[in-house]
Amino acid sequence: MSTFLIGGILVKLIFYLVSGMYNTLWRYASIEELLQIVIVTFVANAITDIGFKLIGASLPASVLVLNLMFDLIFVGMIRVTYRLARRIKIKQISSEAKSEERVLIFGAGQAGIAMVKDLMINSKTKRYNIVGFLDDDPHKENKKVKGIPILGNRYAFKEVAKAYDVSQIIIACPAVHSKTIKEVAELANETQVPVKILPSLDEILNYNVSVSRLRDLQIEDLLNRDEVELNKDQISSFIRGKRVMVTGGGGSIGSELCRQIIRYCPSQMIIVDIYENSLYHLELELNNFLENNTCIGTTIDLEIASIRDKKRINDVFESYRPQVVFHAAAHKHVPLMEKTPKEAVKNNIFGTKNLLDAAVKYQVEKFVQISTDKAVKPTNVMGATKRVCEMLIQTYNKTNQTEFAAVRFGNVLGSNGSVIPVFKDQIAAGGPVTVTHKDITRFFMTIPEATQLVLEAGSIAKGGEIFVLNMGEPVKIIDLAEKMIRLSGLEPYHDIPIVFSGLRPGEKLYEELSYNLTNFDSTKHEDIFVENIWPFDKDWIDQELGRLKHYAETGSDEDVIQQLKSLVPDYLPNRNSPVTIEKVIELEKV
Repeated sequence: MSTFLIGGILVKLIFYLVSGMYNTLWRYASIEELLQIVIVTFVANAITDIGFKLIGASLPASVLVLNLMFDLIFVGMIRVTYRLARRIKIKQISSEAKSEERVLIFGAGQAGIAMVKDLMINSKTKRYNIVGFLDDDPHKENKKVKGIPILGNRYAFKEVAKAYDVSQIIIACPAVHSKTIKEVAELANETQVPVKILPSLDEILNYNVSVSRLRDLQIEDLLNRDEVELNKDQISSFIRGKRVMVTGGGGSIGSELCRQIIRYCPSQMIIVDIYENSLYHLELELNNFLENNTCIGTTIDLEIASIRDKKRINDVFESYRPQVVFHAAAHKHVPLMEKTPKEAVKNNIFGTKNLLDAAVKYQVEKFVQISTDKAVKPTNVMGATKRVCEMLIQTYNKTNQTEFAAVRFGNVLGSNGSVIPVFKDQIAAGGPVTVTHKDITRFFMTIPEATQLVLEAGSIAKGGEIFVLNMGEPVKIIDLAEKMIRLSGLEPYHDIPIVFSGLRPGEKLYEELSYNLTNFDSTKHEDIFVENIWPFDKDWIDQELGRLKHYAETGSDEDVIQQLKSLVPDYLPNRNSPVTIEKVIELEKV
């Protein structure tokens, strides 16, 4: 029987060959080819059956039917399946081709090369076609890196983008100046090419360069500020191996302080905040940092506590005995504090006093207070409370062994309650973007820059200083709004309207960093100065604070305002109407 079956298979193969079935390309198999297969298979099986009968080998009808079905499946379906599989593969390749990113990389240095490697090896969701580099180094022009050509400097971008149909540019220069970033961003905006950028140099040193680290351009990238130069050895000797506490550690300034401090390997980080969610996420981030770095024995401890709770603060200090304290916890929102001056006083002034008392009691070596430019000639409750805190810092420093100092700086971009998140939300909603006044200006620096200078100031503090950071030139808020709109790929006034809402109560058109611009002493760092302010008498401070505490607990808002004026004579409250430049000048003359 097996001989007959083998003979039958040979007959079918010969018949298929003669009928031309093997001349059809499988990739083009269609209904016509399938019909041909059915006819040829049916005829081949009929001839085989007749052949079996002629030699006296009859097969059951069921076997003949099954044989015909199997032939149709194996001969026909294999061809159709191949066709379908090939079509699916073609669609997949076509889809991948459509999602391909034609990438231009600005920066042919180490970070740029590392980015190329990651794009080629580790990209999973997209295909990247790296068309070339741009680099401002004239010695690199017309050369190749890893086989990829360097097509020119930044000014060749528009020509290169058009010639190579660039769909994305990646800025892979972690230490590039913001002026360069701004120029590249403007060129990209003109050609409607999206821009991605690598994080800062500090982040690159501690993490691998990868596609996952790329982010969109942010307004912080466009500030014309040089990178901060730090005396890292001095900061290291100030922090390394010590127990360091940060209050308000869950906030924008406090959390960045923690990120900077952990790099210098303290023996223990004690992070205090009243809001548990932000602390939880910060702890995960810091622990991840420790796992990937060389700090040995550094521990992180979180404490949920209000600085207004004196007993709780004393318990925390007693448990950990911190050697260095950075105090960033405060109510900072100007309009809200105008509405609730008693809460501002209780938290900012008496919360700070609780910390100062605990620092003395538990022999803290150094205490650094985060202050604000709004403490200078304040026109609002928040600024007045922060000025009182500066006065307390100097007063406590006179009478105790702990070294107390304050660091004063202006607005930080992207901090909680700042104008940046508000503008982002307004742009996302389609506008309008609201600016209080066309001429309003503010000093700005980035959060990392501010916190790095705070660490530097803390490391050089001897006690009693009011440090003032160099904030550069003031920035017009209207210019900031226009830049943010353009960063979103839109045009101000055309795509997104800008409206002027009017100055809010207690708001200045401009801020000041010092009471007397000529009354500065320089320090070892060119961006850190010390303002010479004569310290106040402790007995007088205590007496005035006693009255303020009484009014904050049992008095009216107006009682609190008047007592703040007694403590801060140059406090010019204006809670019912905005403060103009003319009004400030007039009040100063009085």
